[in-house]
Amino acid sequence: MFVVKCDSCGFVLYSDKEPKTVEAVLKMWGGVCPKCLSPLERRPIKIAVGLRRG
Repeated sequence: MFVVKCDSCGFVLYSDKEPKTVEAVLKMWGGVCPKCLSPLERRPIKIAVGLRRG
């Protein structure tokens, strides 16, 4: 599962099995978080990778 969250408030901007580019996610939201209105960065600040059981 690929998840992209706002670094400021944690709002889930994108969540799906298929990856999307950072530019595509930014374009979906107009470059700002819809929840906290913070500008979204082009480069990821945190990247987490893990295995999901089940």
